[in-house]
Amino acid sequence: MKSKKYLWILAIVLSGCYPTIDHRGFNPEEVHFEKIKVDVSTKENVEDILGSPPTTSLFPVEGKNWTNWYYVYRKTETVSFYSPKIVDQLVVKITIDNNDIVRGMEAQKGIQGEKIKASSERTPTSGYESSLMKDIFGNFGKYSLDPKKNDK
Repeated sequence: MKSKKYLWILAIVLSGCYPTIDHRGFNPEEVHFEKIKVDVSTKENVEDILGSPPTTSLFPVEGKNWTNWYYVYRKTETVSFYSPKIVDQLVVKITIDNNDIVRGMEAQKGIQGEKIKASSERTPTSGYESSLMKDIFGNFGKYSLDPKKNDK
């Protein structure tokens, strides 16, 4: 009888070690990128095929008034209480010119890039500096019971 109880406990503990797979972004198996033709397709064609872009470039393409649209697919795996681990990733960059024509399409498969460590340095700012005495006594004489004097 005790052995069955321990088997159930062991099964519950081991089920926590089974990885949870999570898919984010578009489904690359259902998207037909071959329908998008460079120098032929328009912005509307891309939106019909892929939907609106989840990410766009903040700055135009250098020397031109073009923009980049980024479509990202990411597959992660999480085991029990550990942080998620990226298993697969696909980033598709579509360049659109100022006439809404597709001028380029590029796919990057795999995990690329680097982790950026935040700097601990601080930028000094100037402006209003306050002290306890200034906060306490700074408003004396600024306000009156007469509403006409407060409308300055």
